[in-house]
Amino acid sequence: MRDWSALVHRHLTSVRVDDRRLREISAELANHLEDAYDAALRSGYTEAEAMARAMEHVPDWSSLAVAVERSADEASTMTRQAITVLLPGTTILLAAATGMSLVVYATPADRWLDPRWQVHALPAGLAFLFYLGLGALGAAWSRHAGGSRGERLAAGAFPLVLHAAIAGPVVGADALYAFSRGAVGRHLGINFINMILVMLVLPGTALLLGVLPFARRSARLDAQ
Repeated sequence: MRDWSALVHRHLTSVRVDDRRLREISAELANHLEDAYDAALRSGYTEAEAMARAMEHVPDWSSLAVAVERSADEASTMTRQAITVLLPGTTILLAAATGMSLVVYATPADRWLDPRWQVHALPAGLAFLFYLGLGALGAAWSRHAGGSRGERLAAGAFPLVLHAAIAGPVVGADALYAFSRGAVGRHLGINFINMILVMLVLPGTALLLGVLPFARRSARLDAQ
């Protein structure tokens, strides 16, 4: 009885992946080749012919080894990004969404329309500090997980996805309407500029300021 696992392992011994992953791939491929071999025998082929037909399923072992390594690298990259970007980023995005919902629910409708800047100064300051903290939390979490500078930045700035989703359609519609109305739409044009500032520029600035202290590599990571 042929040892298909040993045969596959011999051909893939140079593949640079962890042992557990290599065993899984080798076992799966060995089962596939054994099934092809058995099917050929049942069809009336000799053992040598059945072996040849089974091995036709892997015409180039070198190309297979490269494909296995590439697949492992891609899986490793996806896992890393999930840990260093998506997990902390999604968490602080949910925190931002919860904070926005609470503010909208707790603020009387007439206060949003109040033109006096004093009315909005304190809430705006608190929101800025809140987003400063969110950016710091996301970047610190990503750095603790071993994230690169780019991954920390992405994790800390992740709530901007929410703001862009909210502001994007409104800003786009306002811009089109303002441009189509010419002078009549100038006031509306000012409104969509204000929305860009309030929904994107200011929270983005706060998030980035929160990220900055965690942009450098930690001493623990530098020592590695």
